[in-house]
Amino acid sequence: MKSWTNLSYANVATTSPAAHKASMEWSDALARGGAAEFDGEAEKNAMMPLRRAAARLLSCEVADVCVGSSATELLCSLAWAVSPSGGSNIVSTRTAFPSTVYPWSRVAEANGAKIRLANHDEELYTNPDDILDLIDEATSVVTLSHVEYSTGQRYDLRRFADAAHSVGALLVVDASQSMGMVPIDAVSSGADAIVSSGYKWLRGTYGAAVAYISPEIRGDLNPGLLGFRSHVDIWDLRADRMELPDDASRFEYTTIHFGAALGLAAAVEEINEIGIEEVWRYDLTLSDSVIDGARRLGIEVASPLSDSERSAIVSLKLPEGVSSEEIARRLQDEYSILVTSRAGLLRVSPHIDNSEEDVQSLLEALKHLVS
Repeated sequence: MKSWTNLSYANVATTSPAAHKASMEWSDALARGGAAEFDGEAEKNAMMPLRRAAARLLSCEVADVCVGSSATELLCSLAWAVSPSGGSNIVSTRTAFPSTVYPWSRVAEANGAKIRLANHDEELYTNPDDILDLIDEATSVVTLSHVEYSTGQRYDLRRFADAAHSVGALLVVDASQSMGMVPIDAVSSGADAIVSSGYKWLRGTYGAAVAYISPEIRGDLNPGLLGFRSHVDIWDLRADRMELPDDASRFEYTTIHFGAALGLAAAVEEINEIGIEEVWRYDLTLSDSVIDGARRLGIEVASPLSDSERSAIVSLKLPEGVSSEEIARRLQDEYSILVTSRAGLLRVSPHIDNSEEDVQSLLEALKHLVS
């Protein structure tokens, strides 16, 4: 079996062995016995291990957490639930990952709301003040990627929550590039909703995602996606009424790949046991090594480096005439090292499964390829 050095957790994680084991055990049981080994009670409670694990990671209550199949699905349901009215505006950034903005664009199109996107400079850096300047009395939602996927720029969630709330708007956060790497206290962040996919820094697999929905807003939200799980008692199967649960599980509406959810629960618990503060410290130590090594090679670092704005994503601006796509391909094909080309930059994103030796292998390969 080929061995890979994955330095691209901002893209797709090497699945946690514990997550893979839990997911495969569920799949094997289903293949072996169907409902005999995954009955109605098991299906009813299948989200709970991940809800508990995510609540611990985010320092919130289990009631504040729900599970979906993807961050996009959860954001879409949230966007339709909030349904910003005509004449209002929704604020985000041009550097945001498309799925952070697209759900709101769709709802804005239907309702007559407007999208406002803060610009970035030639280094893809978005000045936070430029985002704040777009927020006014007509703003209904501020939606941000906690960490920008292209450069790793990190935003102060409390600052934007306060700005949004001052005009009666909501702060909705896509934390797919931060949850599992950056410590997040959901309550003290002030965010109204925080959504994350499971297959990046959380080290799960495709098919499961999590969201925090603040108790201050969820009672007023009628999810945009509904199904048989939407009723407070999922096995009371009547179509002539629907009573939503009081907690965040009102956004859980249908069957998903429960093995992926159980696996993600195991992966999140691994992070909880290590401690998210320790994960953050370790990831930054590895990213420091990437930064120092790149500079020694004469490669420019495009990512913000201040303590308040940095993350473990390090995006490198290669010398003129050197293609980031070509270098990423050659690193994979010739050295079995995984990084990603994004927005013309070579994006390196190490995590807890990596070592200092992995980083040095990358730098040695770059020394040969770039020269």
